[in-house]
Amino acid sequence: MNFSLDKTEHYTLLKTNLKSLDQNQAEELTAMVKQVLEKEACKYLILNFETVLECNAAAVRELITLGIYLNQQGGLLIISNPHGQFTRLFDKAEIIFVPSDTEAIDYVFMDQLEKLISDSEEE
Repeated sequence: MNFSLDKTEHYTLLKTNLKSLDQNQAEELTAMVKQVLEKEACKYLILNFETVLECNAAAVRELITLGIYLNQQGGLLIISNPHGQFTRLFDKAEIIFVPSDTEAIDYVFMDQLEKLISDSEEE
């Protein structure tokens, strides 16, 4: 799978040039993400879906599982630049959809800020 990975202290941005995402590719993506994120303190993944036009049911299930995993780790899976059909496929999943990478990055910072405020209120 061809992709670019941009890691920062706060998030990882993954861009791919895939036109279609199937189960094997989604499993490969999930394994790679878990490997990369387990080494990092940050558990936020922004997945740029700009080139992805198709995503089969098995790939959807795999991405939902990844979203749940990241949520349990205190992070999020954010899909940026999705085509309209994907928001319905992932309805009720632990996945956030935003129109652009910039908005995804803003979402990460807002979520981290909310968690910081929530943690300080509990003390």
